[in-house]
Amino acid sequence: LRGTNKYSVVCLFFISNVLFSLGVKCGGVLSAPYGNFSSPNFPGLYPYDTECTWLIVVTEGSSALLTFDHFDLEYHNSCDYDYLKIYNGFSEDEGNLLGKFCGKSSPPQFTSSWHVMSIIFHSDKHVASQGFSAAYQKGWNRFYGDQAFQLTYVCGGVLTGLSGMITSPHYPENYPNNAECCWIIRAVPNSIIKLVFADFQMENNEGCNFDYVAVYDGPTMGDMHLSHYCGNMKPPDIVSSTHELLVMFKSDFNIGGRGFKAYFFSGTEATVSWLQPPMKRNKIHRLGGERRGEKRQMRS
Repeated sequence: LRGTNKYSVVCLFFISNVLFSLGVKCGGVLSAPYGNFSSPNFPGLYPYDTECTWLIVVTEGSSALLTFDHFDLEYHNSCDYDYLKIYNGFSEDEGNLLGKFCGKSSPPQFTSSWHVMSIIFHSDKHVASQGFSAAYQKGWNRFYGDQAFQLTYVCGGVLTGLSGMITSPHYPENYPNNAECCWIIRAVPNSIIKLVFADFQMENNEGCNFDYVAVYDGPTMGDMHLSHYCGNMKPPDIVSSTHELLVMFKSDFNIGGRGFKAYFFSGTEATVSWLQPPMKRNKIHRLGGERRGEKRQMRS
């Protein structure tokens, strides 16, 4: 397959072994520019004790956009029985987990930050439902020289995995102008969430009101505003006081940057007691960098 590498071959070999051992036809490598896939027997009940892996591989320099037309899996608070996992890249790396889903509420629309996306469907030995149907398509392309960027992107959504990663659109390329993305990170009740920024580069200004990331201690902008970030330095780790956290990314009409990559982790108060406490509320953080020729000033 064009655009694949040895990891794709390894994953395909793994898929083949799973299909052979279970005797269920599902999963595979999806390399067309667009297509559809569904759980086994859809729209009938999916079989028990089944695991299927789909690897979406589009042209290098593009992203994969994933949408769900129908979703109905056995419900559990932690999605431990029947579930669908979505990964930004290869599923071997749990740090790439975008979300774990079950029940009757469809996952949000997802876009990968590069040309590979993995989807794993799992059912246990009890209780079957109708399953899911999904569609994918190739998203934005990176063009160089005299050619412009194609700015098709999807961002934001509700993330329910125990851990996962979020990035600005097109990361690690520059994010688009006039973008707005909202991620709701939702852990199980009585849990807290830790958000760790691995990379951060955005347009800078004194009040962080041009391009910024804002974090709220809850699922809406009406909840406690934890902080506001822009510039070139990574923000400190953030810990929520509840089981939900809202992360909002916004860019204005000009001047951009590489954007950000962040990981989130969730657990009970006891299991994550070693985490640093939540940051002071309602502070604006200017994290280095210049804007429109201004001189960089060091904070005392």
